[in-house]
Amino acid sequence: MPFLHMLPDVGMNYTFNRPLLDGTSPARLRELSAIAPRIKDYDSWHAVWLEVAKKAEAEKRWPDAASYYHGAEFYLPAGEVRNGLYDDFARTWALGMKGVAGYERIAIPYPGGNLPGFRLQAKGKERSTLIFTGGYDSFVEEFYNFLLPLTELGITVIAFDGPGQGGALRQGIYMDHAWEKPAKAAIDYFELDAVDWLGASCGGYMSIRAAAFEPRIKHIISMPTSYSGLDMTLKQMRPGKAQELISLFKAGDCKGTEALVARERLPSSIFEWCVVQGMHITGTKTPWDFLMAIAKHSLDGILHNVKQDILLTEGEQDHLFDVGWVHRTMRELVCARSVTTRIFTAREGAEQHCQLGNSAVARHAIVHWLASFYPGMPVGRSAETSLAA
Repeated sequence: MPFLHMLPDVGMNYTFNRPLLDGTSPARLRELSAIAPRIKDYDSWHAVWLEVAKKAEAEKRWPDAASYYHGAEFYLPAGEVRNGLYDDFARTWALGMKGVAGYERIAIPYPGGNLPGFRLQAKGKERSTLIFTGGYDSFVEEFYNFLLPLTELGITVIAFDGPGQGGALRQGIYMDHAWEKPAKAAIDYFELDAVDWLGASCGGYMSIRAAAFEPRIKHIISMPTSYSGLDMTLKQMRPGKAQELISLFKAGDCKGTEALVARERLPSSIFEWCVVQGMHITGTKTPWDFLMAIAKHSLDGILHNVKQDILLTEGEQDHLFDVGWVHRTMRELVCARSVTTRIFTAREGAEQHCQLGNSAVARHAIVHWLASFYPGMPVGRSAETSLAA
């Protein structure tokens, strides 16, 4: 199903598309297209998503209910209401996956609790283990349908929420720029000697950061390539304001920075969401503290540590990230064993952030790239048919 233009706001329209593109789109489209005209701002967004979530739960449509609860909590500030909606999401997701063959719930021990997720065993001969983590706003479960077809190709998938994400965040485990910490925890827990790593959205930064300090990661997929934690927030500011914010921030002008952020926090804007979500995942209480925390998420000065094979991706019309960062990343990967870059286009229907609209194209590109390291991986016509299912 192509990327749909249902809402006038770019950010809300993108988020609206997310539950439509995970394998159950036709049925959901009929239900969700009816609520689109009622969405005007973040308040009305919350109300209508909560309404359809409760309806789906009452009808025991557990996967739909879980997806809609994720929608209902998406734009809320940190607090008990949002926490409660995550619990509703987790509960209905678990009901939907109960008894599903091949789905194994996992909980990786970690300081402060655990990193929850799932494991999908490769079907037939196992060729590799791929670890997946998401980014700034995702719950790992929403990638289940994207990841499941990989098992048909001999790939065992381990997917989990890291610090600042989903079930880990619900335990008070806040986002950490040093993604090698959860990487080590996961690899140690499963006693693995070699893994591939796929990071989506801001996970594109995290996958590279983890590999820079964790040699057991052999092949890296950064989808898309994220270089700077500040990038997404700055990109959402009005012309000239990003430069002003950086000047104030680097000068240590807390008062000036906070004042500028307050002026830029237009109601129901992507910038407003970046700040609210950023404070939520970092456990900070002020925009200044959030900026201080997210500024640590940077590949500056560490890319020479990456010695693995790496695939960098980006969508040419990514509304969240600066597409140009991929070029800087390429230039600085001077010690990588190999560097491959793939820019997805509008002609492919994959121009959006994380290729929403045609995620199968991204999956095909990832599989064909991985196949060069695993002789015999079935990436011909039959494999593409299974991946598109």
